[in-house]
Amino acid sequence: MKYFLCALTFLTRIPVGTNNIYEQDDFQKSIYFFPIIGLIIGGILGGSYYLLAKIFPQPVSAALLLLIYVFITGGLHLDGLTDTVDGIYGGRDREDRLRIMRDTHPGAFGVIAAVLVLLLKYSLYTQLDLKLLFYLFAAPVLGRQAMVWLQIIFPYARKEGLGKLFTSYANLSLFAVTTGITLVILISLLKVAGLYLFLLTGIFSLLLAWYFSRMLGGLTGDTYGASCELTEIFALLIALLLV
Repeated sequence: MKYFLCALTFLTRIPVGTNNIYEQDDFQKSIYFFPIIGLIIGGILGGSYYLLAKIFPQPVSAALLLLIYVFITGGLHLDGLTDTVDGIYGGRDREDRLRIMRDTHPGAFGVIAAVLVLLLKYSLYTQLDLKLLFYLFAAPVLGRQAMVWLQIIFPYARKEGLGKLFTSYANLSLFAVTTGITLVILISLLKVAGLYLFLLTGIFSLLLAWYFSRMLGGLTGDTYGASCELTEIFALLIALLLV
């Protein structure tokens, strides 16, 4: 239970009413629950959309849904996206990019990226209907699973950092368990379409991580967040095509 609460506390702003002090081992083992946390986020979004769509016009429902998403996650992954884009597009080499990513003040590239991502997610939410409801459940699951894959497959770029707490490089048991959980969730929700969604988003997230790693000499906590956001959006884009 402690590991689940650790994951829930870090990945969301859902109040859990606990004063636990977490150690690095707790953070690393909490990764087993990342797909479950994604399902909780997806469930909140799906339930919210179902209710909002009965009350408000579609554009208003989409805007409120986006607000709920940002509120639930605290903008954590969006902040990672901002820092990642700032570093990659503003830096001249690996060290310069990593230095820029440490800066807490967002730059022009990062702000533009955040605005575009929010606009794209809003536009996707405006296309939702009951046929896409389970895809809204699935997208946050895939976003959090992408973070797990990245932490296992790619080395960490820094000697220290917040993302270092979660790094589980080459942990095959973690890879197998979380991937299995994600597959069960997707197939339960979407049947065969869930398998297609899993494969396509998996390829996308790994290609994205390869690009980040090539630019930075590894990955960081910011790139984990960026990959989560972009994988979610990619999953919703694929959902539109599948439906």
